[in-house]
Amino acid sequence: MAPHRLTSDVTAIAGLSFAVSDGVGDITTTAHGLFVRDTRHLSRLELLVDGTALHELGCGVPTPDVVRFLGFARPADAHGAIDAPLEVERLRRLSENGLRDEITLQAWAAAPFTVEVRIRAATDLVDIFQARQFDGGSSVASPLAPTHEAANGIHFASPDAQLSTALAFDPPPERVEAGDAIWTIRLERDRPWRLTVVVTAEAAHVADGPTGEPVDAPPTPRVTSDPPDLARALQTSLVDLGALTLPDPSSPGRRLIAAGIPWFVALFGRDSLITSYQARAIDPHLTLETLAALAARQGTVLDAGNEEAPGKILHEVRLTPRPWLGVGTAGAGARPYYGTVDATPLFLMLLGQAWRWGASRESITALLPAAHAALEWLRGPDADPDDDGLIEYHAGSERTLVNHAWKDSSNAIQFGDGTLAEGPVAVVEVQGYAVRARREFAALLAAFGDDAVATELIVEADALATQIRDRYWIPGSADRPGYFALALDGEKRRVDSVASDMGHLLWCDIPTDAQATEVAQHLLSPAMASGWGLRTLSSAMDGFNPISYHLGSVWPHDTHLAIEGLRRYGHDAEAMALADQLIDALVAFDGRLPELFGGHSRAEVGFPVPYPTACRPQAWAAGVPPALVATLLGIEPDIPGGVIRLAPALPASLDRLATDGLSFPTGGLSVEVSGTGATVTCAPNGVRVEIAERVSPPGRPQSPRSGEAR
Repeated sequence: MAPHRLTSDVTAIAGLSFAVSDGVGDITTTAHGLFVRDTRHLSRLELLVDGTALHELGCGVPTPDVVRFLGFARPADAHGAIDAPLEVERLRRLSENGLRDEITLQAWAAAPFTVEVRIRAATDLVDIFQARQFDGGSSVASPLAPTHEAANGIHFASPDAQLSTALAFDPPPERVEAGDAIWTIRLERDRPWRLTVVVTAEAAHVADGPTGEPVDAPPTPRVTSDPPDLARALQTSLVDLGALTLPDPSSPGRRLIAAGIPWFVALFGRDSLITSYQARAIDPHLTLETLAALAARQGTVLDAGNEEAPGKILHEVRLTPRPWLGVGTAGAGARPYYGTVDATPLFLMLLGQAWRWGASRESITALLPAAHAALEWLRGPDADPDDDGLIEYHAGSERTLVNHAWKDSSNAIQFGDGTLAEGPVAVVEVQGYAVRARREFAALLAAFGDDAVATELIVEADALATQIRDRYWIPGSADRPGYFALALDGEKRRVDSVASDMGHLLWCDIPTDAQATEVAQHLLSPAMASGWGLRTLSSAMDGFNPISYHLGSVWPHDTHLAIEGLRRYGHDAEAMALADQLIDALVAFDGRLPELFGGHSRAEVGFPVPYPTACRPQAWAAGVPPALVATLLGIEPDIPGGVIRLAPALPASLDRLATDGLSFPTGGLSVEVSGTGATVTCAPNGVRVEIAERVSPPGRPQSPRSGEAR
C-alpha cells in the first residue's frame, strides 16, 4: 500500500489537559486548542519565521503527554541555501495546568543569517462544547484582547476574571504587540537558538475539579504476534488507555476511563463499559473499577431534565464544575446526564463478565444493590413505557439527545429510503443487550443462591429473544438474505435499514443458527464490509454516506463486536475475514485506530479515509487490539466453575499469536496459537483449560477436543 498520511492533527494529554495542533505544533484552526478542565485556554499558538509558518518534517509521541515536532523554514536571508537551511524542533510537554514548549532553531546554511521569530497567541476562553460548536450552531467567541503585555509574557483573562491564560517566555522577546511576541536573532550553523514558552491556565473554580494522584494500571501480560502488527498495536492501545485514565474524584485510588480525546475527556457509561469488556483479558481490574464508578453515580430519582431515573446508568458526566457543560442544561457539568438506554443493560453484562473472569465474591456483593436497581429499571416503565417488553426512548426535550443508543446522532435511525424514524424508538441492539444482561445476571444470582430470581430472568430473556426474532426479522428473498431491522418506530413498524447493529445481536446470542447465517452473509457483503471494517450502514441504503457519523462510516469497536458474534455462531471464516480488515486498518493508522473513519471502498480509494473530527485516541477504539486478542483466543472463562475454555482461530494476516501471563486470581494463563494448533504452557492453579472447536457462549458449552490442558 502506498504511504498516505491518515491524520493531520496531533494530540497530547495530561489528565484533564490536552492540546490539539497541526503537524508542526501550531494551534491555528477552530478544531485546535489547549484545553484545560474543559476550557480552551489557547485558541492560537503559532510559530512564524519571517512571517511564515513552518513546513512539516514529522512528529513523534513518545508518551501521551509529550510530542516532538520537527519542521523547517527557508528564510529570505539564508543566502540562497537549498534544501532546509533552518530546522526547528518543538518539544511539547503537557501538564495538569498548561503546556511547555521548548523550541530549538538549528541553522544548516554555511553562512550566518538573520530571522524574525514570532509567537502569535490568542484565546477565547470558551468551553469545549462551544469550541466544537455543540451549542446549537452559534459561532465561536471572538478572541480576547490581552489584558497585560510585558517583556516576559502575555496575560489573557475573561471579563469576569474567573478564567485566565498566561504565557511566559525565556528569553524575553524584544517586543510584544497585540498578542505577538517577537525576536530578531542572528543564526549560525554551530550555535542553535533556544526558546521556552510556558503556558499556564488558571481558573477560580479549579479547586472543585478532580483531585488525587494519577492512578497507575496494574502490570499487563506480554503478547507477541507474527507478524508483529497486532502485538505492536496492543502496546499502543495500552499507552492510549493509560492516557485516557483519570483518577475518580469521588474515590481515591479508583480509575476512570475517559471516552476520547479531544472532545470527550469525560466519563461515558457505554464507552467505559464496552472498553472495560474489551480489555478484560489484559486488565481485569478495570471491570470492577468501572462498575463501581458508575454504580456510585447511578440514577436515584425521576428527572426529565437530565433523563435520570432510579437504577439508570449515566450517559455522560464531565469531571469539571462548569455549569453550562453537558448535553442538556439540566444534565450539565459535574451532574450526570442519563440520556442513554444501553448503558444499564451493559452494566449488568459487565458485572456478569467480572464474575466469570474471577472477581471476588466480596466485590460482586458490594455491587449487587446497584445491579438489582439496574434490573428494576430494565423491567420498569421508564425503559418500557408501553409495557410491550421492549426498551424504547424518545427525546426528553429539544436540549437533549434525539437518539439514546450508541448511534446517537440525530439522523442515525432511518428507514432504507432515508426517512427518519419517529419515536418512541426501540433500536434492535439494545434489546439484544437486555437479553444478554438477564442471562449474565441470572448466572451470577444462581451462583449466589438466588435461584428464584435467576429462573425468572432466564424466562424473561428467552421470551425477549423470541420477540426480537419475531418482530425485527425481515425475511430474505431470492436476491437478498434475511436480516434484522435497525429498530421499531413509534408505530412499531420495522425500520428496514440494513445496518451493523445486527452484528451486536450475534454478540448477544439472539438469532437462530439459520438467521445467523443470513446475517453473516450481509456483514461480509461488499455493501457492508468496506475492506477496512464493517460499515455502520449498507451502501445500498439511500441514506448511505461514507463520511457520516453513523450512516456508513466504520467504527472499529462495532466491527469487533460483529467478529466476536460471528465466532459465537461458528462463522469463523467470516469472523477472520473481518479481523484481517481491522488488522490492516491498524497497520494503516500506525497502530492507533481512531474513533471512526470513512466507509469508502478499499478497492476504490486504497486507504482508510479519516473522519474529520474523530477522537484519537478514543477508548473503545483503543480497546479493539486487546479485544481482538481475546476473540482470536476464543477465551470464555468460568473461574467460579474452575474452567477456562479456549477456541483459538487466526486470520490470514497472522501466523502466530502468544500470550504470557493473562491474569486470573490463582495465576497466569499462557497460550501460543499457530497454524498447527494451540499450546497452553501455563494455567492458573486449580483451573482446567479446555481447547474447544468453537467459542462457547455462556450456557452453551461445547465438548473439548483432544489436547485438554490442566
